[in-house]
Amino acid sequence: MKKYITKLGLLGLTAILFSCSKNEDETNVNDFGGYYKIQSISSSLSVDINNDGLKTNDYLQEVKSNYTSYNGEIINYGYDNELRHNFAEARPTENQFNNTNFLDIRFPAQRIDSIYQGNDNYVKMNMEYRKLSTSFIYKISNNNIEIESDPFDQFEYYAITNFEINRLNKNEFEIKFDLPIYDFHENDWITTRLTARYIKTL
Repeated sequence: MKKYITKLGLLGLTAILFSCSKNEDETNVNDFGGYYKIQSISSSLSVDINNDGLKTNDYLQEVKSNYTSYNGEIINYGYDNELRHNFAEARPTENQFNNTNFLDIRFPAQRIDSIYQGNDNYVKMNMEYRKLSTSFIYKISNNNIEIESDPFDQFEYYAITNFEINRLNKNEFEIKFDLPIYDFHENDWITTRLTARYIKTL
């Protein structure tokens, strides 16, 4: 009888521990879910990506500033990291029925439409910013983010390499990667390491 009671006790304890472990995992995942805005994007190299003649390590400010085209036209692409459609999304978010752990970083990336040599021997081009969207499937392990599937098509398209992601605290995460960009001051492509910091908003 004592053996029977002991076995029941052990089974009950195992069930409780399993339940607690499962709940902790679910809490971690749900704790990460939400919308995050970009706080900052810094470049390891000072760059001029908006063709204003000034180099800076503040990639985000370059993207938000006016772009001067090769013919002197001032273009405002209107990127605003405060707008919700530019927020990164980590699912599942509140009130979502799909529990897939999905992460879209929504990063503003420079895109060059064309480059050709003009009669004045100056590189002319059409430049714009595109939202780099990802289809990361992630999991939370030891309170950090692990990517289980990569959006190879997007990374190959933008030639992104050495991607890293880290959860800094309950409300912030950070990504780092190497990205080729066109530096108008140098009139050439350079590869710089970008660091973007995100903070939870919703």
